Amino acid sequence: MSSLGAPCKVYYKDEDKMKIHSKSPEKQLEKEESDYFYNYFTLGIDILFDGKTHTVTKLVLHNNYPGHYDFNIYYRAYFELQLDLDSETKCCVTSTTKWDKVEEILGEHYSKPVVLNRRSSTNATNPFGPTFCYGFNSVIVEVMPNNNYIASVTIYK
Repeated sequence: MSSLGAPCKVYYKDEDKMKIHSKSPEKQLEKEESDYFYNYFTLGIDILFDGKTHTVTKLVLHNNYPGHYDFNIYYRAYFELQLDLDSETKCCVTSTTKWDKVEEILGEHYSKPVVLNRRSSTNATNPFGPTFCYGFNSVIVEVMPNNNYIASVTIYK
């Protein structure tokens, strides 16, 4: 973390929507330390930390393409990820790789997309439209459907 320096912003999560999947409902009621993000806008990354253990649970790499909801908030994170899906299927994803190239290599190794339709609290509609999120092996790839650009890549624990 010292190599990255201080974050541009620290964001504390108000709620965790994934708690509804908790095995015991009483855990939802426990008072916990809030998970928090370190936002590095100039590096194009967000890092989510667990509020109790202060360990990294998620890393988000932003691509900053025009027409994306987060456009011009983040710089582009130049990255290269080697995805090993099985002994025969490997895929290298970079910040400039288009989704159709990844889809061609992955074949049936990814899930059906989840539609992500963001909106701000002040504006009830998102002028850029929804994005599609594809998941596989602790990675979520957010794709802009109108041009097949990869908007962001999330790596989680």
